Amino acid sequence: MANQRNSPASFEAGEAVEQHRRVLITPSGTVKYADSGDYGIGVTQQKAASGAPVAVRDYMHGGSCRMEASSAITRGRKVYASNDGKVAATGTLIIGTAVQEASASGSILEVWPHPGLGLQSSLSSSSSSSSSSSSGS
Repeated sequence: MANQRNSPASFEAGEAVEQHRRVLITPSGTVKYADSGDYGIGVTQQKAASGAPVAVRDYMHGGSCRMEASSAITRGRKVYASNDGKVAATGTLIIGTAVQEASASGSILEVWPHPGLGLQSSLSSSSSSSSSSSSGS
């Protein structure tokens, strides 16, 4: 039977995680840091040890999320996925827009997520793999 969760939702941490970091769901159902090529599902709401429960605020919850920066970020600019669940001022995968500035790596800033961009990026990946597999028939 399928579950239905509200945000923030509780997951088991698949690795030790810090607060305000982007995470993704692993095939085993745990969460771990999303890296620069991963959109993720949302942001951790507290620090948790590996195997412990961690609350995750999903991007679709509405409103802004607090995220940890890996570099200085200017208010009003796009923020991009960075390694270890952080966000950066540059990159290839847009996460959202900075509502506050981040002065340096480790700063916590408010970000307005752009959930449709992550969805569009995953749909593009799956449609390109579908077209390449269907062209081989």
